[in-house]
Amino acid sequence: MIQRILETYTRVLEKIIIILMGALLISVALQVMGRYVPFIPRYLWTEEVANFSLIWTIFLGSIIGVREGKHFFVDFLPKNLSPGLNKAVRVIYYIFMYGVVLIFVIFGYRFFLMGYIQESELTGLNLGAIYISVPLAGISWFIFLAENIYKEFFASSGKGK
Repeated sequence: MIQRILETYTRVLEKIIIILMGALLISVALQVMGRYVPFIPRYLWTEEVANFSLIWTIFLGSIIGVREGKHFFVDFLPKNLSPGLNKAVRVIYYIFMYGVVLIFVIFGYRFFLMGYIQESELTGLNLGAIYISVPLAGISWFIFLAENIYKEFFASSGKGK
């Protein structure tokens, strides 16, 4: 059941990323056309939409990347290590990742609180709506790393990725 919930969460994130990318493309296109096409006005709100969309797209994409094991891992050791050494490298990877998670959750929460008391000058949007993406990413990474650890070390099949 938890697996289905996580799968649904991932699909929702993917759909949100698609929407945010569309908003990013449209807002940047309006900015560029507003500069060079005389009959298109220069909208000020497009810059904020572009910033919001880009920041959220990056953090949501990183969440999916962590779940799929395609993020934050650098292969600098050969692939043909002994199974015990491979397992040790994976444990070190997870320790470092949980260190990053801790930083993003603790300092991201402080970052959100700082943004929560600020408003955008153009649209009046509370900047906490942007800054909450940092601790949300950290919490989601925590969940997906736990899922990956379970699959890799504790699943009944005994096989990891």
